[in-house]
Amino acid sequence: MNDGYATPGALDTALKHHAKKHAKNAKDVGALRRAFFFQRLAARVFVADPDGWMIKGGQALLLRYSTDARLSKDIDILRADSEASIEEAVQALKAAAAVDLGDHLTFVPTGLTMHGDEEGGANQAFIVQLGPRKSESIRVDLVVGRTPTAIPQVRRIEPAVPMPWPDDWPEVRLYPVVDHLADKICAMYEWHGTIPSSRFRDLADLLLISQREVVDGVQARHALRTEAARRIARGKVRLELPDSFKTPHPSWRTGYPRAARDVSGLKDCATWEAAETAAAEFLPPLLGSEPIGTWDPADRRWRDG
Repeated sequence: MNDGYATPGALDTALKHHAKKHAKNAKDVGALRRAFFFQRLAARVFVADPDGWMIKGGQALLLRYSTDARLSKDIDILRADSEASIEEAVQALKAAAAVDLGDHLTFVPTGLTMHGDEEGGANQAFIVQLGPRKSESIRVDLVVGRTPTAIPQVRRIEPAVPMPWPDDWPEVRLYPVVDHLADKICAMYEWHGTIPSSRFRDLADLLLISQREVVDGVQARHALRTEAARRIARGKVRLELPDSFKTPHPSWRTGYPRAARDVSGLKDCATWEAAETAAAEFLPPLLGSEPIGTWDPADRRWRDG
């Protein structure tokens, strides 16, 4: 056990040093600091209730693939108790955030915004204090009432900013890969009235997943159909999944390359043309109804069985 940094100032100095050391470019320094704070909040959440939460979204990818994934501006957390109300989940989150891990950090809850377009959702803001001084503001997207179709992955936090201390990183539960893929595919093809999806980053994220994960096609297709049915039943948006990959909207040809630049671990998919080719290999069996096998990330193709 490392004895740690004696003062908040010493921790802050070390954090700045290590963030600069590990940043892939200058604009990543602040994002890495923010990721460190997200992970210290996640540590509190899972110390307080190890089985009560799941991490979704970009932070889940960051925990799976480190900084090869996109550095997200918020953290998505799902309350595992499907019967919990959003108000109960917010109170549980605040109580967890108040846990003292002896790391000089305090998470002070501030504004709360209920999601108007989704049942069971809220956005809770926190001020991060290093000792008595405000260091950062972060936001948590909190979701209730979701049951994943597969078993959550358990993984110990590997800090986005490697440092000698803190060294008390707990195991956390990550939203299953197949359900994560389902979220992203649905988000690509949603329409809000006459406005098409502009979630270009979701395609970059799912292509990164396709380059890293063995995917059980039967499970992934089941997750996709389950998530699509849930979104359609809500009636808040129009969702039209194609039976094979197609460009969600012409705007994706220019919007996608900008999003792909933020996913440093994504290989050979920087342009729309390259991404279109990769997506046309990965997505059609999930969207279709023919017998499906297992995705091989090394060969980037589906195998029978």
